[in-house]
Amino acid sequence: MTIRPALFLAGAWNESMRQRRSTVLLDLITVVFLAGTVAAIAFVVLVLNDPQSAINPFPPPTVPPLALLPTFTPTSTPTITPSASVTPMPSETPTPSITPTPSDTPTPTATETVSATPVLPGATPLGSQHTPTPGPTSPADAPLDDGSGNTVNGEPVRTPIPQPTRSEFPFTASEVTYEANANNDGCAWLSIAGTVTDLRGDPLPGLAVQIQGTSFNQVQFAGGASDWGLAGFEFQVGTTPESGEYTLQLLGATGGAVSDAITVETGDTCTTNVAVVEFVQNHAY
Repeated sequence: MTIRPALFLAGAWNESMRQRRSTVLLDLITVVFLAGTVAAIAFVVLVLNDPQSAINPFPPPTVPPLALLPTFTPTSTPTITPSASVTPMPSETPTPSITPTPSDTPTPTATETVSATPVLPGATPLGSQHTPTPGPTSPADAPLDDGSGNTVNGEPVRTPIPQPTRSEFPFTASEVTYEANANNDGCAWLSIAGTVTDLRGDPLPGLAVQIQGTSFNQVQFAGGASDWGLAGFEFQVGTTPESGEYTLQLLGATGGAVSDAITVETGDTCTTNVAVVEFVQNHAY
């Protein structure tokens, strides 16, 4: 009966010691958690205050500094101050001159008319019977002679000298000449070529030359064929020498004809496979 209470007390004491050890362990765990919580809070506060702190395991990336560009301050544009203009000095006013009083105009006196004096006795002066007509004269204008040295009365026979007739068109075509082709095609060629010249004989480019033939109609400007000069032209009408007829005419700036339409016959040999025509200006237009 005595042993049981002792055992009971021993068991109670052991139980009490176990509970005490358990309480101490829990207290230690609590202290550790509290200390960890305080440390965590302190860490968070430090990191929030200084993210670039060395204790921050995940520091934010370093942002490069912003470049500050200088602002443009508009300045007023200086205005040009006009320089003082030079005031012209007043010119001297010319003194009016005295206008001379017109003198009396002398009355013309009558002029005595001189009659023609006959050169030969008994001859009648030509001036008393006929007034010469201005213009070219011929030997027939001389007084008629009867063979004895006396002048025969009467009107002399006048033989008119023919005058050149002005062309209807300001350009005249020269006579067609022939020559051999000088380019690389040699005899495998057939053309009509030429030039246009002005009143002084200088090249006159720019005028149109029209050529027409059987199933052939072309227009070319003088100056388009440099091989024939500054106002040259050339129409290739075939590849072998052969006879053929073409009409050639020079046209003005408005498209109207400024020369006669001439007929050009092409050559049928290797030495005549280029027909040459020159349009020459004969009067202004």
